[in-house]
This record gives sequence, C-alpha cells and structure tokens, in this order.
Amino acid sequence: MPDIIPFWISLKVAIISTIVVTVIGICISKWLYRRHGIIARILESLIVLPIVLPPTVMGFILLIVFSPRSYVGAFFANVLHLPVVFTLTGAVIAAVIVSFPMMYQHTVQGFRSIDNKMLNTARTMGASESKIFFKLILPLSKRSILSGIMMSFARAIGEFGATLMVAGYIPNKTNTLPLEIYFLVEQGKENQAWLWVIVLVAFAITVIGTLNLLNKDRYREVD
Repeated sequence: MPDIIPFWISLKVAIISTIVVTVIGICISKWLYRRHGIIARILESLIVLPIVLPPTVMGFILLIVFSPRSYVGAFFANVLHLPVVFTLTGAVIAAVIVSFPMMYQHTVQGFRSIDNKMLNTARTMGASESKIFFKLILPLSKRSILSGIMMSFARAIGEFGATLMVAGYIPNKTNTLPLEIYFLVEQGKENQAWLWVIVLVAFAITVIGTLNLLNKDRYREVD
C-alpha cells in the first residue's frame, strides 16, 4: 500500500495557493487591465518573472526573503506565528509565487477582450464601476478566469524547485508529490515513483482536455 500522505500534502498546498492566487489575480487584473503606461508594464514584467526564472533561483530568492533572520521572515514567524522556511507555509508561498503568473495572464486577457463599447454604454446608463465589474466584466471573463484557476492549480501541483529550496523535503510535512518522486528515484524505488508519475500525468491530461473543452468555441471562430 503506497503512502498517500504526499498526495494529500500536494492537494492541500495546491488548493490553498490556488485560492490565494485567484483572489489576488482578479484584484490585480482589475487594477491593471486598463493601464498601459510604463509603470504598468514594469509591474506586469515583475508578475510574469517567475515564468522566466529557473525555479531554484526563485526558491533561493524566497529563502533569503523569508529567512528567520530577515524582517519579512521574522514578521511571519513572530507576529503571524507562521514560520516559512522548512514548513508547509513555505510550500504554499512557493506555489503561490510560481503559479500566480498563470492566473494573472489568463484573467487580464479575459478582461481586455471585452468590448469597451459595451462597458461605455453601461457607464452612460449610470452603472457604477463596481457594478460594471461584477455584473459585466466578471461574468464575461468566467472562462478565462476558470482557465487561469486550472493552470494555477496544475502549476502548484507540479512545483518542485522553489518548494525544495524553501520548504525542503520533510517526510509527512513538506514532501509534495514532485519532491516525493525525486527522492524515491534517488533511493532506488522507481516502482513507487512510477505510481505518482502516472497520477501527475493523468492529472495533466485532464487539465489540458478540460481547457480544450473550455476554449473549443474560440477554436471554431478561428477556423
């Protein structure tokens, strides 16, 4: 009987991080989607930086930022009582950082694809900006938001490098599935590793298939 604790740890990390990036992603997308100045471009570049940086580099940066000797790390440990380094909290933060660009890119593209004429018409009819956002922009962007959520969840499930640097490999505490696979192979337990490899591959195929179903109307329009 395989140890399923790594599965539950990965699931917990992915769910928590996806909730966080969904809320933050929608808020930041709402603030940036109509801005095109130099500041907005710099912020967008910083947001998508984790996609370009090697995960171990991102993990090293997080390790320095959230070290107990840093102000941020001390704040988390002493004020919030959530130590980050070598804890599940560290795994969640790593997952949030590396998956957030997925959520932002899908969400902001969804917001920007909405016809401005329709939004301006709603404004001329007296609708407030908050009402326009919740009644028009969010519903019309639901497929893009859902795609971002799924991609963020998948990225969080598959995160390895940054998680290893920040949370480490602690059995029954921070051993997410990618870490478990790596250390099982290192220990010569390839048969056990294969089980989790199959689980992650099946999950990836499910995510890709679902995204294709969500976007099938767009593919038809292009054809």
